Amino acid sequence: MAASQWLVLLVFAVYASKIEANPIHSEHILKHVRTKTSSAVQSKATLDLIGRVLPERASEFEVVIDDTLKVNSFKVFKTNGSKTVVITGSSGVSAAKGFYHYLKYFCGCHVSWDGDQLNLPDVLPEVNVEVQAPSSVVYYQNVCTWSYSFSWWTWQEWRRHIDWMAMQGITLSLAPFQEDLWAEVYLEYNITQHEIEDHLSGPGFFAWQRMGNIRGWGGPLTENFIKFSRKLQNQVVQEMRKLGMVLALPAFAGHLPVQFAELYPQAKLAPVEVWNNFPPQYASTLFLDPTDPLFLEIGQRFLTKVIERYGTDHIYFSDPFNEIQPQSFSAKYLSNASTGIYSAMSSVDPLAVWLLQGWMFVKNPFWSDMAIRAFLTAVPIGRMLVLDLQSEQFPQYDRTESYYGQPFIWCMLSNFGGTLGMLGSVDLVFNRIRDTRMNDSMTMIGTGITPEGINQNYGLYEFALEMGWYTDIYDIRQWFNTYASVRYGIKDNRLEFAWYIFQYTVYSFKELEMMRGKYSYNRRPSLKLHPWVWYNETFFNEGVQLLMEPRLDGALYRNDVVDLTRQFLQNTADRLYLSLMEAYASNDVKSVKHLSNLFLTLLEDIDRLLRSDHHFLLGRWLNAAKALSRTSLERQKYEYNARIQITLWGPQGQIVDYANKQWAGVVQDFFLPRWKLFLSEMTNAMGQNKTINEGKIRDKIFKTVELPFCTSNKRYPTEPVGDSLQIAREVFEAWSDRAVRFKKLPTKPRRI
Repeated sequence: MAASQWLVLLVFAVYASKIEANPIHSEHILKHVRTKTSSAVQSKATLDLIGRVLPERASEFEVVIDDTLKVNSFKVFKTNGSKTVVITGSSGVSAAKGFYHYLKYFCGCHVSWDGDQLNLPDVLPEVNVEVQAPSSVVYYQNVCTWSYSFSWWTWQEWRRHIDWMAMQGITLSLAPFQEDLWAEVYLEYNITQHEIEDHLSGPGFFAWQRMGNIRGWGGPLTENFIKFSRKLQNQVVQEMRKLGMVLALPAFAGHLPVQFAELYPQAKLAPVEVWNNFPPQYASTLFLDPTDPLFLEIGQRFLTKVIERYGTDHIYFSDPFNEIQPQSFSAKYLSNASTGIYSAMSSVDPLAVWLLQGWMFVKNPFWSDMAIRAFLTAVPIGRMLVLDLQSEQFPQYDRTESYYGQPFIWCMLSNFGGTLGMLGSVDLVFNRIRDTRMNDSMTMIGTGITPEGINQNYGLYEFALEMGWYTDIYDIRQWFNTYASVRYGIKDNRLEFAWYIFQYTVYSFKELEMMRGKYSYNRRPSLKLHPWVWYNETFFNEGVQLLMEPRLDGALYRNDVVDLTRQFLQNTADRLYLSLMEAYASNDVKSVKHLSNLFLTLLEDIDRLLRSDHHFLLGRWLNAAKALSRTSLERQKYEYNARIQITLWGPQGQIVDYANKQWAGVVQDFFLPRWKLFLSEMTNAMGQNKTINEGKIRDKIFKTVELPFCTSNKRYPTEPVGDSLQIAREVFEAWSDRAVRFKKLPTKPRRI
């Protein structure tokens, strides 16, 4: 039985006694669940994957898909005299996971977001291993990942990423696009092409337009991109299904263009509250009350198109109230709204399961226990699958009595906006997954990762994904020992101890203060910043120094040396900032000038370091955006999307620095000029015995630095410059000597 069949079977069958009370009997549901992917197709897809990963050694592997195996299980077998490794999986995903398990734990290899280390032994080692995952579902993606990481991806990037997903054993994920279908639906409701263009956001902001937070921002969306995304979506969906993955497809959440108010004056349509102070032309889409008959009509029409174009695995995602409030929090209204949303799915697909992000319940006092219960239980038990979106920090399953019976997936979020900065909660992930899994009262059916953006802190995410596949992870330190040896292709005590240090420093976060990648130098300058760390800096720095000692030359090693040195320099900038503020408060003009010059020099060194590794280049992000254009106007629009998303975010800096990137080019032409202007104004004011006006300086920074950066077409390198290891060692040594003279960072956040 393939993955898509197992997922729907699981969601229903685990709760069979409750589902049987539903008008549609559970046996009827299971009878009509059929996978569209045969064992032969999954086997070939997995062999093709192996051929892409190991083109010269692929003939040494054999793949068998055995759907009689238990869900999410694999066997890997090779005798000493055999030339072939036989991988047997319950699905293509399971077989791909078995392949990676063998590569990592028997051949010492590594495949990641950042690159691969595939130094296989000449003779493949013998093996006889069987694994059955404790998670029936292993989930991946946050709806925001579409925009923060995938905006400019082509099939080339998706091809590699789907291979990575399969090798990590990810069984459920999201389809990336939907704008083409909505454009068709809107035309059928007499919304003009011009009005559609005004409504649909640019590619850098799809996620929030889909959830009704904004409209038209970064647009208009061109026909070229709609055609491109339609073709790409088909490729992504087909390839994921070939491997036996389950695709959640979009369903109607109630958000509509503002023109619907004139076309349907009798409908229950209301403007969505303004989100993050966006100006009127980009704010307040309409929300159609799910109890209105028009909701059912539009929902049916849209989902019918979705299924006609992409088929279905019967899982549909819909997030009606993401960071926006329902019109009422009464139990009756929320129950009716939930019923209306689900009815628009189930009336088209009687086997429908609603995939819901539980983010709207996090730190929102309006969502009382009664309100949550009313919303969740209005959908038949087992017909809603909730993503507990940030279980490592703000789990909601305890508060909601395991979502009042609805199945849920334990998810690690960890990253906001795709920002850099090393952060993780390894112990919390380890303990909370194990504790929840062993709690019989919990309706957890799987685990997953839900980062808003990828391409940082890779080890943390592989650890969380493996917690979904293995029950024999007992020693976190041993896991990271293995991680260090396979990532760098060498077993070295210094590397292992470095990662032990990182485990107990940057990856030991247990605070409730949300860390969103905002540190001193990559924030708007101010006298009122309060940097802090949750770990021992001296111990962390020892880890960085240990990492540098072996003097290896692999691409992943270079990447990590640059990243960890960046983290050290980021901390140094925070300490230097505190020293600056102390000198300013003491009216010590000489020290302020000296420390200001040091601060600017530090930023120059950060940019030089980042420029030496291709993972940290602004030019790659901008070029990827521009490469999707066909006209100069389109190229300008995409570049603007790419630039403003990682800086101002909104037209007037509504969410400034939220998705900032510590990349070469951004440091040079955005962070550094901001601080140069601010520190100049500060020292000038001190020289005249005046108090600085932060509001005026902020306006000046906005007009002279931030806006010009967003509208610039300056080109940046797409290839690294300089020897990254040499530069990293130089700046680490130079700033280690200086940093000890700066103020120490507090280990607790200052509560404002």
